[in-house]
Order: sequence, then structure tokens, then C-alpha cells
Amino acid sequence: MPTLVRLVTALALIAGTVFAVMAALVTFVEPVRVPVSIEVPVPGLQTPPPVAPPSTPDRDAAPAAQAPPSP
Repeated sequence: MPTLVRLVTALALIAGTVFAVMAALVTFVEPVRVPVSIEVPVPGLQTPPPVAPPSTPDRDAAPAAQAPPSP
């Protein structure tokens, strides 16, 4: 039981320290506002060109060679 009390006490002290540091930061630090501008590349905003439909096979061309049927 004494080990558990020491563990809980140590965790409470650590949590209290973290809370105190956070409270000090909120109280004493004033954020500085700075305007931000980001360059966006124009090609990144353009839409890609449309994809052409697949070409149809030429009807006058010879048919593709077929493999002989396997036995």
C-alpha cells in the first residue's frame, strides 16, 4: 500500500507541475499574429486534359493470329 500511495503522489505532483506550466503559459505569453501568404502553383489548380476514348480496331486489317487449340 505505501508503494501505491507514493506512485499516486508522484503522478499527482507531475500532473500538478504540467498544469502549473500550462497556466503560466496562458497567463504570461501573448501570441503574435503574422500574416501568412502561400504561393500555390497554377498547374496544380488546372484540370487535367480529357482522356481520349480508346481507338476502334481497323475493320480492313487482317485478323490477329490465333494459337492452335490445345488437345
